[in-house]
Amino acid sequence: MRRLGKDRIGALLLILIGAGIALTGMTYRMGTATRMGPGYMPFFYGVLMVLVGVAIAVTARPVDEQRGDVVPVNWRAWLCILGGLVAFAVIAVYGGLVPATFVAVFVAAMGSKANSIRDAALLAAGLAVAAVLVFSYGLKLQLALFAWG
Repeated sequence: MRRLGKDRIGALLLILIGAGIALTGMTYRMGTATRMGPGYMPFFYGVLMVLVGVAIAVTARPVDEQRGDVVPVNWRAWLCILGGLVAFAVIAVYGGLVPATFVAVFVAAMGSKANSIRDAALLAAGLAVAAVLVFSYGLKLQLALFAWG
């Protein structure tokens, strides 16, 4: 696995996941471009993931055996991003879109040591406003902006 390098491993994962999504999408009715069935979008997004994975694999830089291509795992980033996803899922149900977006983005942004608390809060506030504009007003998503309980 080390000889593949992180770019090619990521590309391989994209190709495998995309192929799985495309194959699963094919088990549903496809429909047409004007009357899409439930399998239409999963199939084409899966194919798109495969194509992106192939593009990454083709353009990946070769692994330098002397220098090494192994990077230590940044556990803080992983845990903060996963924590942000879990926080969004829980808070969206009990608190609404605005607090869920704010907390999820704030927690995920704290995964980088380059972000200060102020920077993470500003980013979270900006994306919460963007989420309201896009999902609530633009797409008319049926998720309350604020919900208590």
